Amino acid sequence: GHATDDALRSLRAGARDGVTVVAVPPGGLDQVDGPIDVLFVGRCGRYSTAVEALERWGARVVPGGTLFIHGAFAAPPLTGALLRTVGSSPAWRYFGRDEELAEYTRAQLTTGERVLDAVAQVAQLPAFARSLARRRAQRLRSR
Repeated sequence: GHATDDALRSLRAGARDGVTVVAVPPGGLDQVDGPIDVLFVGRCGRYSTAVEALERWGARVVPGGTLFIHGAFAAPPLTGALLRTVGSSPAWRYFGRDEELAEYTRAQLTTGERVLDAVAQVAQLPAFARSLARRRAQRLRSR
């Protein structure tokens, strides 16, 4: 969509030497060689597509690398896939979110860190529920 295109243009414009910004569809894993330092996953309309993108692409992010997810805690299929994969993994630390953009860092978490990480993510669910209710109400009013 337009938001993703705008984000890619901004990333490319601000990319430093040695940084390559590549837009690849979820099934295009073979189009990119080597490890990934920063990965941006856009909205996925289907749960299965989101799970595949997060599992396959996320595995390529280097330790200390960053994963940005647009639509996190906003789009139901993506949120479900996120919590099933990255959100419940000991290999990712939840850094936070701004609106619909969540940030995770590739790191090996201890058991205690995983508990704190889970609490931080669960704390996002009330905002997710409010967002869903607000969108549902808007749809009902527009009928």
